Amino acid sequence: MRLMQSVSTGWFHGVDPVEYLRVSENVERLRADTGVFSKLVEKYVTKSNHKLKFVMLADPRYMQGLDEKEHELIQTKLAQLSPGDLDVLDAKNAELAAEQGRTEDLSVLPTLTLDDVAPTARRFAVDMGVCAESVPVQWRTSATNGISYVRAINAVRDKYPELWPYMNLFCEALTYQGTRSRTMASIETDMRLYTGGISFAPFVTTDLGNLGHIEAGISMGTHSLDSNIERMYALLEELILQTDFTNESRLQALVASMATNMYNDVAGSGHAYARRLAASTLTPEMRAVEALDGLAQVRFLGDMRRSGDLQHVAKQLENVRRVVFDRSTLRTAVTANASCVDANQRALEQMLKAYPSPADSVVEDGPRFEAQTGQYFCPLPVATGYAAQATRCVPFVHPDSVKLQILAKLMTSGFLHREIRERNGAYGGGASYSAIQGIFSFYSYRDPVPCDTLATFTKAVEWIDSHDVLERELREAKLSVFGDLDAPLSAADEGMAGFMSGVSDDMRQERRDGFFAVEAKDLKDVAERYLAGAKHTNAVIGPESLDMSGWTRVQV
Repeated sequence: MRLMQSVSTGWFHGVDPVEYLRVSENVERLRADTGVFSKLVEKYVTKSNHKLKFVMLADPRYMQGLDEKEHELIQTKLAQLSPGDLDVLDAKNAELAAEQGRTEDLSVLPTLTLDDVAPTARRFAVDMGVCAESVPVQWRTSATNGISYVRAINAVRDKYPELWPYMNLFCEALTYQGTRSRTMASIETDMRLYTGGISFAPFVTTDLGNLGHIEAGISMGTHSLDSNIERMYALLEELILQTDFTNESRLQALVASMATNMYNDVAGSGHAYARRLAASTLTPEMRAVEALDGLAQVRFLGDMRRSGDLQHVAKQLENVRRVVFDRSTLRTAVTANASCVDANQRALEQMLKAYPSPADSVVEDGPRFEAQTGQYFCPLPVATGYAAQATRCVPFVHPDSVKLQILAKLMTSGFLHREIRERNGAYGGGASYSAIQGIFSFYSYRDPVPCDTLATFTKAVEWIDSHDVLERELREAKLSVFGDLDAPLSAADEGMAGFMSGVSDDMRQERRDGFFAVEAKDLKDVAERYLAGAKHTNAVIGPESLDMSGWTRVQV
């Protein structure tokens, strides 16, 4: 069936389908006539008399026109209704409001209990070692079905904040630009043959005991069959050492693609961008995340594309490589079958022999972070908006952290979903607590009334204060948290919590015990101490027509 579908296009237009299947003959024809494609381009494109130029221009009054049509439609409908019809509508609206406010009897539904949750967290045995005399290595031996997984992190702490905006582009360029001796097409062929892919990404995490200290840098990941271990490390080394940032044509295409993709992503994931923007004023990690992957990054890439100064960009990317890829700040993690540990050790040591080791230099820390609050509005040509509110709370190891995480789940299911989605008409919304970032946030998604939703966030805190939390509600909130904690892990992710952010198995077990021990009164207590009347930052992404006077405008 697939074969028939692949030849159906020409078949339907009278082409003999067997012609499509003569692959070897067609390939030989192409090899014999090396100019076949240039002739086709010349015939049908460059010298063709059949041309159509189609230009699309944005209508600056488009959104205003939609509002006018909506208003006209409403007035037309109202003119057709009699007083009796309006009374019927009012009665139906009152009935809907009463239905939305009614407490549903959820006890009739089947549910899990906390007895179904394992009391102990799964532990992952790891061995700590050293490679090339100084590089820490975390070894995890597991049944990996003949695959070796490699992770590596180069951290610069909070230094070089002027280079943070380039980190995202830098990571993408490493697997796009090609190297000084090979094109990216050749490298990609080897990557497909010998690895399951190689990825680079910006990395930021917060000290588990202090929200003011962060670790930032680059994370790397790859995996391969055990028979291709040496080739995998060789490809990783080639990309790290030899990527050519001076290829301006490729760099220009990459910048344009990233700028367009990120801008388009805001319309689909605006709630995530709003949350990053709101939290960026509260902790150093979220300031870095905003620079790396928030509206600040969208604006940065857009400005870069418009400026066209690619020589400066290439120079900055070289600076990123110089300060990030440093053997003295590198740590690695390898997950493999026990029989392949030695092979990974040898290949890793071989790669580290060539790994950069810049001369020691004294680099001042970045500017001291001062938390502040505010209200930020980003106007975009969208029909609905996104609202977010962020509050700085406590670090990961604080006893109240587990209570805040349960509270976010309870607020979402018990109050915010009903108010934001069912009453305000948004596609979605809720509350979340990032334990490592120490940020409690509210958000709404594709919200027709984002400004009204900000008031709903405040009402959620008032609701938890006056609401008698039922045992069922508390149990469901805990089950939701345990569902996140106990989600299945691939072999590649086993033991990675400690490697990436320093969360040990003992810490995970202590936190698990804390979740079991949370009581209803604890939720009211932390809501009162950390959320009620607390200073917070609001962020809204939405149409220009919103009345946001007095708010700081963020342009992208």
